[in-house]
Amino acid sequence: MLNFLDKKVMLASQNPKKRDGRKKFKETRHPVYRGVRRKNPQKWVCEIREPNKKSRIWLGTFPTAEMAARAHDVAVIALRGRSGCLNFADSMWKLPIPASTTAKDIQRTAAEAAKAFRPTKLD
Repeated sequence: MLNFLDKKVMLASQNPKKRDGRKKFKETRHPVYRGVRRKNPQKWVCEIREPNKKSRIWLGTFPTAEMAARAHDVAVIALRGRSGCLNFADSMWKLPIPASTTAKDIQRTAAEAAKAFRPTKLD
């Protein structure tokens, strides 16, 4: 855990993911980033499970895994607060916080945050 402004931050790189249980199919999850998986060779998608529910919030499709990971961090901060596992150490202070914990607000804020980290070569 890292300490930023006296707040403990749990990082995905320090808390490894469990292996995917699928044996027949190709692994599509990102090896490091949580909540990120490959849709096709050019796109990454992101979604997060709502706490205490079986439903998920779709966060979007992105051209890079890093953008999808930033979107996932916005949702983790909104839904789980400090106890969530983030992909990037600077997400707590660098990313916007949704106005509420509704799916629409989280999706909108996650898309805005990911757009801010879009590489210039893709524009």
